[in-house]
Amino acid sequence: MASQPADFSISNVFSNTFGVIARNAPLFLGLSLIIVGVPQLLIGLVLAPETADPLALMSSPGAIFSSVIGYIVFLFLSIVLQASLIVASANDLAGKPVNFGECVNRAIAKLFPLIGLGIVVAIGVSIGFMFLIIPGIILYLMWMIAVPVMMVENLGVFEALSRSSALTKGSRWKLLGLIIVFIVFSMIIAIPIGVISLISESLSLVSSALLSTVSAAVGAAGIAAVYIELRGSKEGTSSDQLASVFA
Repeated sequence: MASQPADFSISNVFSNTFGVIARNAPLFLGLSLIIVGVPQLLIGLVLAPETADPLALMSSPGAIFSSVIGYIVFLFLSIVLQASLIVASANDLAGKPVNFGECVNRAIAKLFPLIGLGIVVAIGVSIGFMFLIIPGIILYLMWMIAVPVMMVENLGVFEALSRSSALTKGSRWKLLGLIIVFIVFSMIIAIPIGVISLISESLSLVSSALLSTVSAAVGAAGIAAVYIELRGSKEGTSSDQLASVFA
């Protein structure tokens, strides 16, 4: 039975985000390490000799190509991580078992639609940022829960974008506030990396990968929590009902 709709609660999002991670730390941090942290470390090791000299990086077609490919791979892996963790979050918040294999399998089953979604979002937001930044921010806020929408509601790329826009409408200022808090959080935990980079480049690569692992876990769990909170606040949908999709 659906609960009654209520106001969108930022405190609920924070509580659900860190609560889910705390209860499933090995899964969330493990998936984030495998899908985001390790690939970033490998890319950093490959590009390290070239990125040491920014001018050489800009003048080397091979380095530029590697950087672009690395960015694309990182984007797609982040989407797969987000898709995996929405399954984990929905099950956890409904009091159901969270299974590593199920999370990944659900994401892989929708890999091509997720890739298509990632391409559309990346192009749309990038073009938006080219036009005085604000349009890009607006598009990101509109589409920020498109991945959980696709995973839970089994919609196509453009239907998921439209549905995400509808769910985020009326709550985008609060969502912008959440994003700012997340950015500040990332900047604070990045301070030690800046210090480490002065000591050792190798240690800097490892610590950067670990930072990305933690940030990816928090970001993916946060997007899942935002989606669940928006469904509850707008439609009175319970986490039990969301989790039943993955039963």
